[in-house]
Amino acid sequence: MRADWTARDEVRAILRASIKRLLVKNGYPPDKQPDAIRLVMEQMKTMAPRYTEDRTEDRYAATTEK
Repeated sequence: MRADWTARDEVRAILRASIKRLLVKNGYPPDKQPDAIRLVMEQMKTMAPRYTEDRTEDRYAATTEK
């Protein structure tokens, strides 16, 4: 299974904008924002498969519990 945002450019653009808003809101230096955004996107991509597995296991457990 693949996370939607890893496959769709428009979703990645929305995520980058959200990250930038959070950086600005929290006073992150403008000159360091591009690197921070890139780092967060890389971390999200790395964690996506594990998150998807965890969510699948949660859904399976919820349907099998009595």
